[in-house]
Amino acid sequence: MSDVLHLVAFSGSLRAGSYNTALLHNVRELLPSTMEMTIHSIGDVPLFNEDVEARGTPAAVSALHRSIRTSDGVIIATPEYNHGIPGVLKNTLDWLSRGEPHGFSGIPSALLGASNGMIGTTRSQAATRQTLAALNSPCLPQPQVLVSLVQKRIDASGRLTDASTRAFIGTWLVEVERWMRRFPRREREEAGS
Repeated sequence: MSDVLHLVAFSGSLRAGSYNTALLHNVRELLPSTMEMTIHSIGDVPLFNEDVEARGTPAAVSALHRSIRTSDGVIIATPEYNHGIPGVLKNTLDWLSRGEPHGFSGIPSALLGASNGMIGTTRSQAATRQTLAALNSPCLPQPQVLVSLVQKRIDASGRLTDASTRAFIGTWLVEVERWMRRFPRREREEAGS
């Protein structure tokens, strides 16, 4: 397959030293030549407020919306805060649920996440999947990337040093590509959605 998939990615963590943001940078490094990925920050997305929206969609939201709508798919790296989805991630998804078509409508997605606990980001990913389903974003069901004990797998420079995790992400990316190609952007554009 010669055409390159253009993916958009963002992390549900705002911390400068975020393991989940680092994970995305490692994913980009592991991409096959048939895929490329642009990583966005959600740090400038304001709290969702219809009064703010009535004055005009914030620039950070519009830019992310445009990027997603013109992509072949989205990868989200989510931490898990108190057994659930981080507020900043849910807030961003809520902003992207606005407009016609909204940001995620018909856009395929894939999740991964890292945690310093033993079960990775199982609960957060489950909650994020529910929201993506409501947004009509088909999310890759399996395999799931649930990086546990991430502090032992990513070093201080942000490099994923654990060979088995790197290999698993490589396998996951094969499935991500297959998944994203099941929902061609051309068909979405022709259908006007």
